[in-house]
Amino acid sequence: MGGDYEVLYNGVELSRYSSTGTQRSTTPTIFFCGRHEPRKGLVVLLEALKWLDADVQVWVGSDGPDTARLREQYGTDHRVEWLGRISDDEKLRRMHAAHVYCAPSIRGESFGVVLIEAMAARVPVVASNLDGYRNVATDDVDALLVEPGDSKALAEALTRVLSDASLAARLVERGYVRACDFSMESLANRYIELYEEAINDVGTKISRSSRMLGKLIGNGRKK
Repeated sequence: MGGDYEVLYNGVELSRYSSTGTQRSTTPTIFFCGRHEPRKGLVVLLEALKWLDADVQVWVGSDGPDTARLREQYGTDHRVEWLGRISDDEKLRRMHAAHVYCAPSIRGESFGVVLIEAMAARVPVVASNLDGYRNVATDDVDALLVEPGDSKALAEALTRVLSDASLAARLVERGYVRACDFSMESLANRYIELYEEAINDVGTKISRSSRMLGKLIGNGRKK
């Protein structure tokens, strides 16, 4: 179509993800919440368990076509708690209680809304290094990003966050700053700025056209 464009991404209500008063779990806890299908990468997180400490807990939210198979394969691991489908309030409570939010998707993520939600909830994020997630997160700045499908690299990143309090605190601090870039208020303000630019541009073009038309009319009268 031609032309110049500015993409305005999705926004989140930051106040929705503010503290609920929920305390962090006393056990090192990883939270996953997404459809149980290949592209969401839950199997990668579950495979990473072989490299995670015995006292780590994994909360698995939602369900999907792979639920039965994965529960049969990993159901005996006492570290995994299968939550099933949960409400938005429960999802938020789990985010606040977890030590890490994990988004191990393999493909097909156009934008990382769930990463923004986790950052707004002030929980460290470990996610796959996908184009869609890089719209939101920068590796080792406001999240840790690992190669999609690499369960060992995922385990190493999760272990870093769980064992390094200063790293976790830095990711939380920078993650919240990044989440603010995608607040509904920031999004609305940018829309206003773009509308004002468009209106001013149209006004300038109309004014220029009026002056040109005036000159043409004046020249016609002289003739």
